[in-house]
Amino acid sequence: MSQQSIERATRVLGLFTFEHSSWRVSDIAKTLDLAIGTTHGIVKALASNDYLAQDPATKEYKLGLKLMELGSLQSATYELNRKSATPVTYLAQHSKTIGRVGVMYHNAILTTLSTDHQEWHPSSYIGPTVPAYCTGMGRAILAQLPMRELVEHLATVRLLPYTPKTLTDPVELHEEISATRDRGYSLVFGETLIHLNTIGAPVFGAEGKVIGAISVSGTSDIIGTETDIAGFANRLLDVASEISVQMGYRAQPKFVDEI
Repeated sequence: MSQQSIERATRVLGLFTFEHSSWRVSDIAKTLDLAIGTTHGIVKALASNDYLAQDPATKEYKLGLKLMELGSLQSATYELNRKSATPVTYLAQHSKTIGRVGVMYHNAILTTLSTDHQEWHPSSYIGPTVPAYCTGMGRAILAQLPMRELVEHLATVRLLPYTPKTLTDPVELHEEISATRDRGYSLVFGETLIHLNTIGAPVFGAEGKVIGAISVSGTSDIIGTETDIAGFANRLLDVASEISVQMGYRAQPKFVDEI
């Protein structure tokens, strides 16, 4: 297979999203500006290897099981997940919350691990990629970026109001991110899903830079009062610190001038 064919195949796979999870060959060809014959050949090759699967009734193509297999393998072997799985799952199970692990990917937060043990949680699932500006993990990461990178990020994303509580004013958002940096953890209450409150904490790597984040989420009866927030935040920061050490992070000593 030529490099051009591989690039076209990856472009085809890149079309599939939560909003548009199935495609007809003709629509793929039109969207990617490819000849229908070329598109048909690429789709057939992907389907024959289980990267795509055709619905017999609609004739539309969806992502195939091979991608699920590879995704499961990636999730299980991804180093941040391996270091985070046990402490995040333990924290979530013992606090009756949803625990998540995520990284910044293409200006959004990619959820790499989620505990998902709550029965009410299916309605709160918002996909593997979520905005950074209005999510717990996202703000925890944004707060640790150099100011130039933060300004560039906020200038390139659309600040959409997912709920009436979503912060979309750039000035207010900068203030909240600054507050997140000062206290060490993020607080996002009802900004992406109205019933979901989230606390997030950054995870650092060997070079001392932020490499991801973890979070716990729950309804207001679980995470609502100042006492709840303080307790969850302290435990979350402890877990984030533990994971950071596992990822090679070593805190720099703080020197105090002698008097």
